[in-house]
Amino acid sequence: MSKLCITLPPYSPDYSGCASALFELGGMIVLHDASGCTGNYLGYDEPRWMGSKSVVFCSGLRHMDAILGNDNLLIDRIIKAAESLKPKFIALLGSPVPMVIGADYEGIMREVESRTGIPCLGFDTKGLSYYGKGISMAAISLIKKFARKEHGAEDGRRGINILGVTPLDFGNKGAEKAFVSLFERAGIEVCCCFSMGHSVEAIEKSVTAKLNVVVSQSGIEIAKFMEKKYAIPYVTGTPIADGSAVLSKVTSFFESGTVPRPKKAGAVLPKKVLVAGDQIIARSICEEAARAHGDVSFVAGTMFDFSPEESREGDIFIGDEDAFRKIANSGEFSGIVADPLVAQLLTDEAKKRTKFFALPHVAVSSKVHWDESLSVLGEEMRAFISNIRV
Repeated sequence: MSKLCITLPPYSPDYSGCASALFELGGMIVLHDASGCTGNYLGYDEPRWMGSKSVVFCSGLRHMDAILGNDNLLIDRIIKAAESLKPKFIALLGSPVPMVIGADYEGIMREVESRTGIPCLGFDTKGLSYYGKGISMAAISLIKKFARKEHGAEDGRRGINILGVTPLDFGNKGAEKAFVSLFERAGIEVCCCFSMGHSVEAIEKSVTAKLNVVVSQSGIEIAKFMEKKYAIPYVTGTPIADGSAVLSKVTSFFESGTVPRPKKAGAVLPKKVLVAGDQIIARSICEEAARAHGDVSFVAGTMFDFSPEESREGDIFIGDEDAFRKIANSGEFSGIVADPLVAQLLTDEAKKRTKFFALPHVAVSSKVHWDESLSVLGEEMRAFISNIRV
């Protein structure tokens, strides 16, 4: 029962992350469900949907189709739509109901690809994992499908890939353009920016990069895959405020050829502020805030997927709403930085002693607050961090 959501809405699931990572690429995305999951993604997890030209379909799964496993009907529908739309690729995503009946997404899409000649991808998303898993599944499959093998050679590598850029973490305020601009102004080429502002053509040359820069937790598994497959090392960190912290890591790598080691955490101070959200973003905000407020300890709290190797001393994992409620009301923290809806977890007594700083996160509060998302790179975040006073 610890996973039960009583106050907070459920966080964005894996199928939303997967669809989000495919959204801009000119493909045809099919969510295999009875319309609920498709509506959830488009209505609540995709701030780019209104006014877009992206093609997202629902398979229209019905009771008898689920019971009998009528894959031929689904295959025929996909092929008919593809013949009309002629997409660059077709992707089939799973949801909870076909998970129960054991749908073979890859097998279905092999059949579609053989009959249409269009590149096809099948994703065993279940709606039970967080969005970051879906994003990494999509990006890794795209690399396997489209990256040119001859580009994996060591010689001639240059530039970087940016991994983990998603509207579920950064909203729809141009984070992808800001990140790319930050590096290009420093003379560093960006080969591909996963998973916003990219294209199939950019994915093709992504393995020519010399370094991967992971800006959110959803990029970790992509970076590990590319390191193992193409020997591309990676650094982690979100460009916050002026972006100098991450930029220095990248320039240091290009100068020395080695990945800089993370700095050890400083001494624990009497005043502590919890920054809760995505693991990499929260940690980056903590480091920037610590430079601005030398008399406060900033602790990164991970609300979604967690990578132990990316954890720093003092960081915590917030596994569910119940755990967050206990942490928020423990009296341990003088301040909390989190999505506005998290403030509802605080008791009246806790509100008297704990300052709350609202930082909207699309994967938590969805369309309720996504128009209020802050640009992490630039003056908005610098001013926000400056105002964290406890």
